[in-house]
Amino acid sequence: MINVLIVDDEPFIRQGLLLLIDWRALGFQVCGQASNGLQALDCIRTMKPDLVISDIKMPEMDGMQLAKTVYEEYGDEMKMVLLSGYYEFEYAKQAIKYQVNDYILKPIVKDELLQVLEAFRDSFLERTEEKRHQEKQEQIVLTQHVQSILLGTADQETLDHVRVHYGNATKLRCLMIETESEREQQQADWCQQVEVSINRNHAGHVLKSFTGEKNRVLHIVTDLLLKREALSLEQYVTRLYNELGRIQSAAIAIYAGKEVSRLDELHESYYSCGKIKSLRFFSAYGPIYYFEHMDTSVFINQPAGREKQLFDGLIQAIEEQRIEDVHGHAQAIFQFFLEQRIEPGIVGIHLHYLAYTLLGLVNRDNSDLNSDEQWMQSTFLQENYAMLSMEENIENLCEFSYTCAEKLKERQKWNAMGVLARVEAYIHEHYMENISLKLLGEHFFMNSAYLGQIFKKHYGVSFSDYLNQIRIEEATRLLRRTDYRVYEIAAMVGYRDSDYFINRFEKIKGETPAQYRKRAQAMHTSDSSSCTP
Repeated sequence: MINVLIVDDEPFIRQGLLLLIDWRALGFQVCGQASNGLQALDCIRTMKPDLVISDIKMPEMDGMQLAKTVYEEYGDEMKMVLLSGYYEFEYAKQAIKYQVNDYILKPIVKDELLQVLEAFRDSFLERTEEKRHQEKQEQIVLTQHVQSILLGTADQETLDHVRVHYGNATKLRCLMIETESEREQQQADWCQQVEVSINRNHAGHVLKSFTGEKNRVLHIVTDLLLKREALSLEQYVTRLYNELGRIQSAAIAIYAGKEVSRLDELHESYYSCGKIKSLRFFSAYGPIYYFEHMDTSVFINQPAGREKQLFDGLIQAIEEQRIEDVHGHAQAIFQFFLEQRIEPGIVGIHLHYLAYTLLGLVNRDNSDLNSDEQWMQSTFLQENYAMLSMEENIENLCEFSYTCAEKLKERQKWNAMGVLARVEAYIHEHYMENISLKLLGEHFFMNSAYLGQIFKKHYGVSFSDYLNQIRIEEATRLLRRTDYRVYEIAAMVGYRDSDYFINRFEKIKGETPAQYRKRAQAMHTSDSSSCTP
């Protein structure tokens, strides 16, 4: 339900609004009422309504002052509809300034109010769905970034993106949590419950295993998290173990990796979890294993730079459709594994990461990840690399890479057609806002430079020129049909600087907005005088 707050100093008006509309049938519920702006602010800060319907003329704080305060505190997150017993142009201008959703004259006509509410509901549901979709995409991106950090292949931009979510943490470590349940469905259910439990009770970042294991989750623990919980690491892990043990009867094990001081070192902690697990049968400890308690003299730090270069070479060949180079890159990757004597378990981690990176490449312009994720799960990720020869592994990686290249080729064709149509529609709908190629790229999940290239190729002009043309055309319509001042029209079509607007207008139309309006009015007067009654 969409929550509505009704604000009016006249009780019978508030009561009339309650009775005039079947709010619940329309998808709304009135969450509160207020008799003036000050009282309304208290309700707003407590109830956080989605829509405020307010009279303009009220004591103590009128509707326009309320709209100004709501706009300053909540921006575009909270919408308002203003009611007035008479029409004044200044009110309408201020309503635009404070992004008021609509403006209705009293006495209120039911059909007009219904129309406003239905339009708001449709817009609200669309915004909610877009926000949910955006949050889902952001979570996917965050998870992919954390994966790359754990594997030691993250670049600086990725580190900066993830650092926001970990604050000023100076101590970090990876926990690997596993269930020993033998039933696959029980493993999947347990992992889901663990993810929900940790996020709910400990607000820590949790990842499902990205190396094929269905009985494993990863949990990043920081000094900030421990400080908030007022626990030592051992106390926190013990409590976590007891909580998770109650989820199901099967035994669980927790491997606490090496403590590191920087986000870009987190891959060392992740790799150490795997090493701890490989040594668990030679240790008297359990079911909780700490890096500091294990004999780590046999540990060898694996290089984290060379494999990224090799992976990037294969990825670039796929992006550029250089199919003839794929086999050489795949061979170089496995030759590196051989030369470094990297154990099969770590090889598997590397290859699964590479596979998910390629999946992200193929799907970066497509919001529906499920079908291709299932495709990957059924092929490359199901391979037991340790049971295959080096030649067989190279061949499997090549076949997978060829499929990725073909799918990427299909995606690129789709981009040049469907996405551009949606981009064009978005520009026409939002031209008055502060939109840019970067914003469009984020909205449609595309590289902004690539979007700019295909945009210019398709329309024959740059995105900036296209946007200016749309804005200036709308400005000419407003100059002909309204009495708005030039600076007001500039703001209405998306220009924050009226001088820049005048400059753009003159460049496109060959005359200033004032000259255009004067000429348009003269032509209209001439046409009117030539008409016969």
